[in-house]
Amino acid sequence: MARSHGLLPLALCAAILGLVVQLSPAHAQVEPYRQHMENGIKLFQDRNYRAAVVEFEAAYKAKPKASPLFNIALAEKALFNYPRAIAALERALAHHRDTMDEGDEKTARSAIEEMRALLAHVTIEVNPPTAALLVDGEELPPSSSATRVVELGPGVHRIGARAEGYTSAEQSVTVVSGQRDRKVKLTLAPDRAAIPPEPTPVTLPPPPPPPKPVPVQSSRQGYYVIGAASLLWPLAHPRAFPAEPNSGGAGSIRVGYRVNTPAAFDVMFQYANIATGADEAEYSDASYTLGSTRVGLNVRLMTPGQTWRFVGSIGGGLTYDDVSFDNLRRPDGSDICNGGCQHADGVNAFVFSEVGVELDLGGVLLGFSLDSYFQSSRGISYKLDEHDPNSDDITLYSSVLLQLGGSLHAGYAFW
Repeated sequence: MARSHGLLPLALCAAILGLVVQLSPAHAQVEPYRQHMENGIKLFQDRNYRAAVVEFEAAYKAKPKASPLFNIALAEKALFNYPRAIAALERALAHHRDTMDEGDEKTARSAIEEMRALLAHVTIEVNPPTAALLVDGEELPPSSSATRVVELGPGVHRIGARAEGYTSAEQSVTVVSGQRDRKVKLTLAPDRAAIPPEPTPVTLPPPPPPPKPVPVQSSRQGYYVIGAASLLWPLAHPRAFPAEPNSGGAGSIRVGYRVNTPAAFDVMFQYANIATGADEAEYSDASYTLGSTRVGLNVRLMTPGQTWRFVGSIGGGLTYDDVSFDNLRRPDGSDICNGGCQHADGVNAFVFSEVGVELDLGGVLLGFSLDSYFQSSRGISYKLDEHDPNSDDITLYSSVLLQLGGSLHAGYAFW
């Protein structure tokens, strides 16, 4: 195992390509959502708010969640259509709170409260009651009641009514925020002409320019797989062995899921092999080999960069360690460890951490990190008398094991 480091990257690449083939349909399903969201943000930045609403509604249809509804609310607010902006935020709170964090929910409720304070309530009486009611050219849902209460933002609005067999009627109404006593009465006269006259268009004064909010970026979610090749330096050795400073290699694969922009969880499988010689020239052939097979669960944290991002992980799990020794005899036949270097193995707990940078090239992940492994060594032991199963266990190490190193990463993301 100590001489097989050159084969590890090829094995990891094969595993990564296999997962890409299995997960690619999920990636294809996400693409329409991301495309509509990106187009909507571009249109919003160009102040084409009505077209932006259409794109965000298409994104919501492709993947119902809170982010498109937040963006719809921003575009409607920019159009001064506060009731529709409020409706979009209330829909997000009612049906998609599981896709929002605490800050998103607080922001939505604050925005709803702010816009409700700007609304005026206008009581509209229509005769006949079955007439269709229009506000600013948009027809409201039908109602059998002759009196309706409509919420409007401050400013000038066109309120009209139409019905088959009657002439249309329309009024221009100016309301201010918080107004509750404004009333409008529309009475339609029977139509005597074959073609009803078109309502006279009303020219509205231009509204004040709105503040330019920043659209909500869609939260990144999805599966990912990462392979890594590592170089490790052990800072502890078997207590009886006169070890020289040395390093070894490791190969790992991690499969996980990104739950939102900053956080992900993954499972790590790793094999590490460190071969260390003696620090005395006369025993240059003496060595020991530590092989570690690790399985762990990690929390991965990421900054929100689209291309470059800082990454960090912390986690832990279990490791199976196996230590073997070679060429321990001196020329005179004596043991350089005085019998204290015996083959030993065992299971221990370990803690893993990393910090580094990552490059995201359209889903292809490349990165570098500094790693540390901190683990117990109590499980690495051997029997004092291997022929007596009841003999005492002798631990090979006198302290915990600490390994430091660096890793090169390559993988693929489906977010």
